[in-house]
Parts: sequence; C-alpha cells; structure tokens
Amino acid sequence: MKKVCFLMDLMNIFTYGSLMFPAVMKAVTGREFSSRNARVKNYARFRVKEESYPGLTPLEGAFTEGVLYLNIDDLSVKRLDDFEGKLYERARISAEALDGESFIAQAYLIRPQYRDRLSSEPWDPEHFEKADLLQFMASYRGFSRTDRTDPTDPSDQSASSN
Repeated sequence: MKKVCFLMDLMNIFTYGSLMFPAVMKAVTGREFSSRNARVKNYARFRVKEESYPGLTPLEGAFTEGVLYLNIDDLSVKRLDDFEGKLYERARISAEALDGESFIAQAYLIRPQYRDRLSSEPWDPEHFEKADLLQFMASYRGFSRTDRTDPTDPSDQSASSN
C-alpha cells in the first residue's frame, strides 16, 4: 500500500478583531491553533462604520495589539479568506510577540478602496467581548456550515469515519 503525504504551507496569522477570540477562530476554521499575544507597528485598528468589528489600516507610528496564531494550514487559511470577504485583503506583515520575538505573518487589512468604511473610532476588544461577541457569533451563518471537516486530515477529530 502506498502512503500519500499531503504537504501544506503553514503560515502565521495576526488577528486584531473578532478572530482574536479563540471561539471565533475555531468556529471559522474548525480547528484550534497555538497562539501568542502580539502587536504590529505602523498599523491602526478602527471600527468599521455601523458594524461591531474592526479593520486594520497602515498608519505611521501606530501600534495595534492582537493575537498571532501559529502554523495555520491551507484549508484553514481558505476558510479565513472566505470569512473575511472582499472588504479585506491578506497581506504579509511583521508581528512581534509581547516577549519581543519577531514573526513573519499574514494579516487581513482593509482594502484601500474600502478605507472610507472605517470610522475614526478605535475598536476596543474588551467592549466587543462584553457587548457584541455573542451576537456576532449568533449572526454569522458560516459557523453552522457542515463542511468544517477535512476527511484527509487524521488530526481533524470532527471528520466522519463512516
């Protein structure tokens, strides 16, 4: 019997909004990942107008704290891309863990043509967690999709074994 190996490109993802919360990350990807508290320099986080979530945009001298998820597989990245939609683009950035270790990562930045959708109001993760997280999770329809398993991944405990 021949063994089949799947080679995956793993990447780090810096999150600064709803995906900072492990429950949201797991609901989107169907998986849990190692993470580190981190920050990025020269990017600012603002609330998207009339929404509970933020966007990240370049701003000289700014710092934004968030969560850096490590070694994200291709399937999970695809799910994250779908979750973020057309408002955001994934871009390579440098992130620094709060202990000073540096990482190359990807982050979802607000696309330049949509920057006018950002308010001038900074986004507060503590407020989001207390006031908006449950409603946010309840309103996202993708969380209830049935295609969250990967039958080719033996580590995916939710995969069917019929």
